[in-house]
Amino acid sequence: MKIVQVAHSFLPHTKAGTEVYTYVLSRALSGKNEVSVFFRVKNSRKKEYAVTEGACDGFKTFAINHTFSQCRCFEQTYEDKRIDEAFARLLDAIKPDCVHIQHLLFLSLGIVREAKKRGIPVVCTLNDYWLICHKGQFIKDDLSVCQRYDASSCQACLLSQLSIRGNAMRFYTILRKTVPNMLLQFIKRAYIKKTTSGDRREAWLDRMLLEREEAIQELIGKTDLFISPTDFMRNKFIAFGVPAEKITLLPHGIPRASDSTDKSGSRSLRFGFIGTLLPMKGIDILIDAFKQIKNRNVELLIFGKLLPYAGYEGYMHVLRKTAGKDSRIRLMGDFDHKEAGKVFSGLDVLVVPSIWPENWPLVIAEAFLYKTPVVASRIGGIPELIEDGKNGLLFNAGDAHDLKDKLQRFIDDRPLLDALKNTVTKVKTIEEHAIEIEQIYAWLIEKSLAVA
Repeated sequence: MKIVQVAHSFLPHTKAGTEVYTYVLSRALSGKNEVSVFFRVKNSRKKEYAVTEGACDGFKTFAINHTFSQCRCFEQTYEDKRIDEAFARLLDAIKPDCVHIQHLLFLSLGIVREAKKRGIPVVCTLNDYWLICHKGQFIKDDLSVCQRYDASSCQACLLSQLSIRGNAMRFYTILRKTVPNMLLQFIKRAYIKKTTSGDRREAWLDRMLLEREEAIQELIGKTDLFISPTDFMRNKFIAFGVPAEKITLLPHGIPRASDSTDKSGSRSLRFGFIGTLLPMKGIDILIDAFKQIKNRNVELLIFGKLLPYAGYEGYMHVLRKTAGKDSRIRLMGDFDHKEAGKVFSGLDVLVVPSIWPENWPLVIAEAFLYKTPVVASRIGGIPELIEDGKNGLLFNAGDAHDLKDKLQRFIDDRPLLDALKNTVTKVKTIEEHAIEIEQIYAWLIEKSLAVA
């Protein structure tokens, strides 16, 4: 089969869960299939919308440059004809049997339309909430969890995107490089206030959000099948209006362990975080909880890097300030995902302190693979991976005191660590998962041929 995977980014540019999953799945599929990955990169030194062809571990890659410097309205943040045209040319050149959407953030909803124009089946994995929530994570600006979806409740979160006019994005891109962050935020707030205030503001903003929802509903109608790794995510999209029979439940798979699962020796008990450094990941809550522990024979190792997401540029400063002078806390920086085994060998307990309703955190499955117990937030799809007290511990999301108590249990009850190591869940391999995905592709292709 000829398969095109579509993602908002890809390794090595970013290394979050969706990017890693897209990579390992594409690699596993490429043994028997012709796989191509179409994704977005951001490079201000390259021509906007230029597509760069490459190769990666047995499959082809096609990176489209999209910096948003030519974005002139809110609609172009989710649907862009130039991206549609580039993807259409790729489809005509490759003539794939199936298109698999992993994420359309920074790309265009029209990608699905282009595939269906050519009679190509489309399957979409629900990796987060972006189709429902334009920010993707159901987290408000004050970092509280959003409990509902409607146009009016989305306005506060999306004023910066809704205010885009003319060359505003081009000027903003220039200012980000030349103006201190504090001044940049002041200019940004003033611009938003000027462009979104007035008697007709509510109706105008609601109309733009309604147009996005209508475009999403069109995508839902054209997509042949959705894959959800968790029941939690599946139920969210059913509530949004996706027919239940159109969403199949299928947890991800991960690569086999490439290194020994033996833990490197240490007299300290080593807690760790692995992931993107963003506020919704709850890393500052983890640091706060850890600092409440008085034992000196413990460490907190934080792996990951800060991505330049708008509004979160100062988060690294928050983490350093929260950590203070506690020498037990170390910011370890980023690492190559191929070195995951070495990282886990230096951890005794993984902590996943997310405050947003995560879907299926890949890092939890990796922890199971490397026999590393997990302490995680009781939120989103996480409780579907972790059975409290059986293969890990759960705590109330955002509650540093509850998290501290769970960390303290490992310190006070060392046999608990060994017990959880021996009862971690067996995880599906990416090879097994790839066979499941191939069966879905084959079914969709057969179905489309029957209709044709």
